Amino acid sequence: MADASDTLLRVEHLTMRFGGLTAVDDLSFDAREGDITALIGPNGAGKTTALRAVARLLAYEGRVRMFGSDVAELSRREVARLVALVPQVPLIPGDITVSEYVLLGRTPHLSYFGGERRADHEAVQPHAARTLGTE
Repeated sequence: MADASDTLLRVEHLTMRFGGLTAVDDLSFDAREGDITALIGPNGAGKTTALRAVARLLAYEGRVRMFGSDVAELSRREVARLVALVPQVPLIPGDITVSEYVLLGRTPHLSYFGGERRADHEAVQPHAARTLGTE
């Protein structure tokens, strides 16, 4: 595991079970600032399921820490401010920006007639530009 000072996301011993099926078994990894981190594996390996746990959309065993905070202790609103989960195969217009695409991941956390605030856009844009090297 990486030094905690540059760790944005730390997943420790993540296990997810659905009835008698273990979908994710003892997954641990760190995602550090400045790195590109990927979960790879065949269909059905549990990649999306693990990411849903990180976004606190599904129950899990183990520990997920984001920016030093235990995700299990955060409200849904606080988690939505920290993580955006976007679908694997989205149906979106081709002219959407990276920032707009990232903000789509917050949709499940918005109220029925809610929308992103200006602060949400301002928080996403610099990070997306740094990650893609377009700053």
